[in-house]
Amino acid sequence: MLGTIVIVVAGGTGRRMGASVPKQFLPLAGRPLLDRTLSSASSSPDVDGIVLALPPDTPEEVKESYRRFPKMVAVADGGAQRQDSVRNALEAVPREAGIILVHDAVRPFATPGLFSLCARAAGERGAVVPVVPVRDTVKTRGPEAGTVVTRDRGDYLLAQTPQGFRAEILREAYAKALRDGTTGTDDASLVEAAGLPVAAIPGEERNIKVTLPEDLRMAAGLVEEEPDLRIGMGGDAHRLAEGIPLWLGGVKVDHPKGLLGHSDGDVLLHALADAIYGALGDRDIGFHFPPGKEETRGISSRLILAHARSRMASLGFGLLGLDAVVVCEAPRIAPIADALRDSIAEILSVAPDRVSVKGKTTEGMGFEGRGEGISAWAVALLRGARKGNEGGAAE
Repeated sequence: MLGTIVIVVAGGTGRRMGASVPKQFLPLAGRPLLDRTLSSASSSPDVDGIVLALPPDTPEEVKESYRRFPKMVAVADGGAQRQDSVRNALEAVPREAGIILVHDAVRPFATPGLFSLCARAAGERGAVVPVVPVRDTVKTRGPEAGTVVTRDRGDYLLAQTPQGFRAEILREAYAKALRDGTTGTDDASLVEAAGLPVAAIPGEERNIKVTLPEDLRMAAGLVEEEPDLRIGMGGDAHRLAEGIPLWLGGVKVDHPKGLLGHSDGDVLLHALADAIYGALGDRDIGFHFPPGKEETRGISSRLILAHARSRMASLGFGLLGLDAVVVCEAPRIAPIADALRDSIAEILSVAPDRVSVKGKTTEGMGFEGRGEGISAWAVALLRGARKGNEGGAAE
């Protein structure tokens, strides 16, 4: 029975952050903001499931990696605006859910306790929003240009997420907003517009929203966890054969021969996945994707690396860096290194500068030198938090 579902809204592009990846994927002390948020939500004993809204152009491999996250019920496409993302996610919320919480992906410090408080309060009050008092003096624009008027700050509160609702209340508020063409700045405002009361509950001062670069720097100062750094190494080799495509780094490379394998034979992605598995102290590709299974025959290695990413995220780790070398006489790696790096970064939802891909030859020695096959080696550096020393977000 799925009593309480959390919608995590991560459908935006975060243009104000000015980063190479959407802000929800930016690292905070080594882990993506989104992963920290999901860990906190899933750690609440009062949360039964999560529905995640991601940008619609998110690679399928990334969506698949999040489908494996603890308590994940569904991954939905986000919309042009936050309200559209929540509406899409609502369609994926199971009808038996009694309570729905809505939370911004870029509020990574909301504690599991706040999710529990919102869920319980929503069951009692119908609709609730966590708030914190305004501590600065509040002014509004005055009647004349360039003037201000001081207001009583006691009349103002700062709203946070997660915001909690009985399911029927939130669904009706969104249906009415669609009928009336109403736009709200948060979910509680839509419930208010539907004529229903929203109760205030205590929020958390540390529950900041990361919107601008300075917010990310401030958030870094709030992380109190003791880092747990892990290094893993991976390697693979496959034989070249005529008549099949060559896949390297998730990219189809123009070459007369391809790599034989139970999957698509992508030695580079296999080495990278095993490096991540190794850093986690996990089993290797052969364990997770046994070569004897017919259902995995011909599987895209992009999905294999996505699986490694999901294991990393679920276990509370983030990627600090990957370094890989491809050993072959042909094709030449240097001209395609940037394309390989960008493909790998896309699968892992990290900035390209976290990934390095190089090519080496053996000067004619060995099976690589004779053109019989290609090998690849990789090293991964991950960061997690030592158990018992976490900050605001649960690991």
